[in-house]
Amino acid sequence: MIKEPIKSLIEELGTQLSQKEHSDIVLNNGNGKQFEIIPSEFKQITPIEQPKKIAFVDGGDAPLDEAPNYLITLNRIYFSIFCGKKRVKPSMSPRVQFLSFVISKVGTEGGKKKVSYDTRLFPHNESDKEFLPAEIDLTSITDGATVLQGSRLNSLARRFAEWQLAYKVVEKELVAGDILVIDGSLQTNFKNETKYTNKLYDLAIKKEVIICGLAKTSRLITESGDPLLARIDEIAADVKYDKWYVKVAEEVSSDDRGFMLAVKFHPNSNFVFRFEILREQFAKMNDSEINSVLSSLAENSQDVAMLGYPYGAIDADRFAQVRMTESNMYRGIILAERLRNPEWKRLEKYSASLAAHDVLNGVTS
Repeated sequence: MIKEPIKSLIEELGTQLSQKEHSDIVLNNGNGKQFEIIPSEFKQITPIEQPKKIAFVDGGDAPLDEAPNYLITLNRIYFSIFCGKKRVKPSMSPRVQFLSFVISKVGTEGGKKKVSYDTRLFPHNESDKEFLPAEIDLTSITDGATVLQGSRLNSLARRFAEWQLAYKVVEKELVAGDILVIDGSLQTNFKNETKYTNKLYDLAIKKEVIICGLAKTSRLITESGDPLLARIDEIAADVKYDKWYVKVAEEVSSDDRGFMLAVKFHPNSNFVFRFEILREQFAKMNDSEINSVLSSLAENSQDVAMLGYPYGAIDADRFAQVRMTESNMYRGIILAERLRNPEWKRLEKYSASLAAHDVLNGVTS
């Protein structure tokens, strides 16, 4: 009985996804030029004698405790540096860890109720403060009874800290011609985030350090509704190159300062990635300079763990990630500290207000 609706679903969905004409241009909200994705527009990534030095920046976080009016998070940011396949030892400590809480407060502004969110940061070491954003920049306000989702609040401090760490890496670790790769795109999503990205970009342009973004996943689609990267991979079947890039758009959205490419870094890779280079820098590059950047990344993308994805990015993801065993340990420490604090005997019900669903899952699963 179960098979019949599943069979019907798969058949109908497959039919609807297949029965349409392709329009192989990215669907975007930007104002810049978009490029039609056709085989003749693909360009080969060719080897270079000396790969460029590349720094990879990533971050991770895990919620430790939450209620409708607060959220406690463990945040971690990390960078690694490689030249080709060789790791380069940095002068700074590569990993910064800090705790944060976000607390919501309700007030009235212009006769309307507003919910404000204030964030406090608690670094493990006093010296780590230079790698963290200013708390005032993490403040946000929503109208009426609108409450920000925990997942969005959860990544706020970490994302700002990634940009701040990237700035310090460019300032202290990199020189002209080097590359910095941010995990994800160069798009900004939060209020005040451009304050940090612009500071990074201005320094990078001044020092001639190339700023890039590499996204592991993408929800972008074409004008005919196809998943963009999957469609590019289909078109690439008619391309003779085993490593390549193709221009997608000068500007995917108004809050993204990257020139977007799609790239394949290894002949045997199953992955096509969204890759961006800071638009102001890309505009001044010739084909040889673009190839030099991409070839340097391709040289670092030969680890069997994930062929075609830079090992430096794998390394950064691994050491930035907050594992479940770690978050459980911190939850235990937080619980013990709360039990010692008389004020939390009254506040205990706050965090319990979101716990019923988890308890029910434990009973019924």
